[in-house]
This record gives sequence, structure tokens and C-alpha cells, in this order.
Amino acid sequence: MHLNDEKLLAEPGVRVALATALYKDESLSLGRAAKLAGMVLVEFMQHVSRLGVPVVRGAAATVRQDANNLKAWLKQ
Repeated sequence: MHLNDEKLLAEPGVRVALATALYKDESLSLGRAAKLAGMVLVEFMQHVSRLGVPVVRGAAATVRQDANNLKAWLKQ
């Protein structure tokens, strides 16, 4: 199987399934997986969430710190 084979990637659901599997295995970032799937980011996030794949990864403390850093940055 070659990923350059446009026939294979054009088959219904192949891009989404491939993107989902690669994101789940942490081989692709969320944004890159959404792009591969041909979906906008929020749509892909909803898709993987429905499948039980976590959208936010990492320890709770790290996620909390990232959220606090983002809030501080947005206030600037």
C-alpha cells in the first residue's frame, strides 16, 4: 500500500480512518490529523471525542498550567 496512491485515499472514509489512527497513536498532531482527514479542527476534535480518543493529553497539572498560561497571554 502506498499513501501516494490517490485512488486509495479517495475512497470514502479512508482519510478520516487513517488520520484518526495516526492521531490516536500520537504519530500526528491534532491539527495535522484534521488536515489529513479533510476536516476543520473542531469537527475532527468532535469526531475523535465521540470515539473516546482524548483531545487533551497530558497530566492534569500540565493542562491546568497551560490553560493559565493561555489566559495570561490572552490578557496581554
